[in-house]
Amino acid sequence: MSERDKLIQKIMNFGAVSYKEAEKVLLSLGYDNKYPNSGSSHISFRKKDRVTITLVCTKESIKRYLIEKIQNAILLEETNG
Repeated sequence: MSERDKLIQKIMNFGAVSYKEAEKVLLSLGYDNKYPNSGSSHISFRKKDRVTITLVCTKESIKRYLIEKIQNAILLEETNG
């Protein structure tokens, strides 16, 4: 099982996910990250025809509602290719 598959499995099981792990998964799904000019810690991940996911870059695990958004993005990619 690849590292990406392990991270996806961790997300789907609501495991503790760091910002860097979430970023790896979103980038592998084809999302582009957009860093703000003002030095904010909020990074937006965008993909055409998909909901924008905004993550806060911290050392703590990301919040459950953000894990749910990433889960939805993973499921959309699996069903729509």
